[in-house]
Amino acid sequence: MVDHPFKFPKTERLCSEIQITELFQDGESFMSYPVRVVMQLSKAVENTEIWVVMSVPKKKLKHAVDRNRVKRLLRETYRLNKHILFEQAVMQGISVRMAFIWIPPEVLDYQRVEKKMKEALVKVAQCILSHATDETIYTKIEN
Repeated sequence: MVDHPFKFPKTERLCSEIQITELFQDGESFMSYPVRVVMQLSKAVENTEIWVVMSVPKKKLKHAVDRNRVKRLLRETYRLNKHILFEQAVMQGISVRMAFIWIPPEVLDYQRVEKKMKEALVKVAQCILSHATDETIYTKIEN
């Protein structure tokens, strides 16, 4: 995030099937309707890193066009508001893995999705701040 704060490069995307499985098994979750957020915190070994995956279940949105639209909405709202999360993560020296899972069976408008994404990121940032000194919440995340 040094070059430009509003980029969402491949290095910030969680792609490893093993890491995603570990995230869902060991992570904590909360709802910020229309998304469910699953997160896993760890002490940063070298650099603070945040990995994100967006998921829209076929069970909720049957048409690929709708699923792709929602994923674009989620990525865009995350990309424009991730600075909220990065500030806390860098200050506390914590790396984060997160998954955003779409809940409603319809496509919502951009303003509503952005508002809820901001709320979710603030909640994660507060969690990072409140748990920064608690060593028991950290799980081992290997790159």
